[in-house]
Amino acid sequence: MPADSGRKAHRRHMMLTVEQAVQAKAIELGKLSIRATTAAKAGHPTTALSLTHLVTELLYRVMRWDPAHPRAPGSDRLVLSEGHAVPIIYAACADLGVTITPHGQARPMTHDDLMALRDIESPVDGHPNPEVGFPFFDAATGSLGQGLSVAAGLAAAARLDGIDKTIYCIVGDGESREGQIWEAMDFIADHELTNVVAIFNCNTLAQSDYVSPAQDWVHLQHKAEAFGWTALETDGHDPAKIDHVLRNRTALAKGKPLCIVARTVKGWGVPDLGGMGHHGTAVKQEQLEAVLATLDRLGREFGVEGADPEDIEKLLQITPPPETPPLQVNVSTPASLSAVAHENATIASALRDKKMMSPRRAYGTALKMLGAANPHIVALDADVKNSTYAQDFAAAFPDRYFEARIAEQNMVSAAAGLASGGKIPFVSTFGRFLERAFDQIEMAIIGGANLKLVGTHIGVTLASDGPSQMGLADVAFMRAFAHVRDSHGNPAMTILTPSDGVSAYGLVLAMAETSGACYLRAVRSDLPVLYPEGENFPLGAHKIVRRAQHEGAGCRLVFVASGYLVHSCLKAAKILEDDGVDAAVVDAYSLPANVPAILALAGDKGCIIAVEDNYVGGLSSELAETAATIKAAPAIYSLTVERIPKSGRSADDVLHYVGIGVDDIVETARHRIQPAV
Repeated sequence: MPADSGRKAHRRHMMLTVEQAVQAKAIELGKLSIRATTAAKAGHPTTALSLTHLVTELLYRVMRWDPAHPRAPGSDRLVLSEGHAVPIIYAACADLGVTITPHGQARPMTHDDLMALRDIESPVDGHPNPEVGFPFFDAATGSLGQGLSVAAGLAAAARLDGIDKTIYCIVGDGESREGQIWEAMDFIADHELTNVVAIFNCNTLAQSDYVSPAQDWVHLQHKAEAFGWTALETDGHDPAKIDHVLRNRTALAKGKPLCIVARTVKGWGVPDLGGMGHHGTAVKQEQLEAVLATLDRLGREFGVEGADPEDIEKLLQITPPPETPPLQVNVSTPASLSAVAHENATIASALRDKKMMSPRRAYGTALKMLGAANPHIVALDADVKNSTYAQDFAAAFPDRYFEARIAEQNMVSAAAGLASGGKIPFVSTFGRFLERAFDQIEMAIIGGANLKLVGTHIGVTLASDGPSQMGLADVAFMRAFAHVRDSHGNPAMTILTPSDGVSAYGLVLAMAETSGACYLRAVRSDLPVLYPEGENFPLGAHKIVRRAQHEGAGCRLVFVASGYLVHSCLKAAKILEDDGVDAAVVDAYSLPANVPAILALAGDKGCIIAVEDNYVGGLSSELAETAATIKAAPAIYSLTVERIPKSGRSADDVLHYVGIGVDDIVETARHRIQPAV
């Protein structure tokens, strides 16, 4: 009998246990992870090796899912918070033929796809990202500390939909030093999201050093218990022990969220890859065969060398997800502001009697109306719902409101999870405090989250609270994404700054209707009503709130502003009338803006003065960057906050202190147009 035939016969008659099948598959996936990272000449094979058994147990035995339909509504989900370990997930997906969607075309993943890891044309990215064509993942991860928050949002969405599914999240012991991990632990316990299972991968090694004693498996177990979780320690390379704790999670958790603290080995199976100095380093091509041979020897020790793949497949049976009937959701048109005023005496008095309304109050009113019209709308707030007026929604729809408390980073990432779960999350806090979550916002954008952010108390007109409470750097950060296109060709972020209650109400409704991330900046104070109640506010547009009497080929002076400063510019334009200056005022409520249309208002001989109560990088930059590309564009002058603000008794005090009070606007205009007088 030929040698090959003998080996095949041996394979046919080998009797495997389930544990041996897991060991065989873990070795196979480990080898694939090493090959893929070597082909890419980059990646994290040692971290991948520490997860071989956990991933095998999850994807081949415990999770209820369908590789052909990884986003099936009833499927259990896996969030990889330590995103750099992703080669082990890719290896499993290639082995199982999980559906991927490169360039929008669905097909099974192949080993060739795996070997294209990190290639510019490949959906197999360096870190998890569903937007590049890998729908197995629900969110982009890799900026450490965020995955458990995403898992919380997915779990909350599943509960709202009445779907019994488990959200597993793998967290690195090194990243457990990130405060957001514990924000998420708090949030999950607060909201009793017992369908979340956190798995800490305790391999003791971070990037440049060992993890601190406070992050070892003993301390992590005690911390999790202190945060209201049931925490169980297990050997992360023992299939029987892993299987026991995962399959009996409900009974073991005793009504709490379950945290599994898994003791693992970085570089498992390959002693030469253990210890310091191997993090983020692919095995060199000339060392590859020796490393793979080490894993083969391990297979012999486990008695699985030469095992028939068909026998392994029979023992590793994936449970399909339960059938989930389509959700029956009735979505209607939200009530108009006029209809709200007809039913609400407080709103009617503000709009029609006082003719004053704060954008933040309008936000709360609009959010409540959206909630009544669309069951997919959910809201999160960070302990300021009585200031942002998210309390209106919370009172009306308590099951769809998630109090995040003073933990803005977790709040944003949890909202990304809710968005991936099919919800439309509105996230509100002071604009200044959203600045804490810039990283989380960027990761949500990368992952394509349909996120609706609302920052109230923006700009220096907050006055007496001082700069620690003022959103001033938010515009520049958000605008950095306004001219980046998402996978659908839309702006990756749309920034909206309403100048009165009517525009705030309309823009909140518009946010819900558009696909993609939006950020609404809502002034705290009451503002004069500028617009009729039925006014429409398309995204990307602007309004001319004061027209010059003699526009001709262009206005001599055009003020461009948003929010509170629109009213300052209207006052300045009125004062300038006595000088014989005929000025127009533009409410540029949306970024990206239709800049050519705004520039055309001044023609090529007029000038534009952009006024904004935030730091540089916002509206002025929007206009100037486009003007620089247009021949014979009008001159553009910028009035921004160029001095760190401080507390003041009134908005006017602080505006004058930073150089953008009404008098400052008038003086700038007189100086800039003096040669033409």
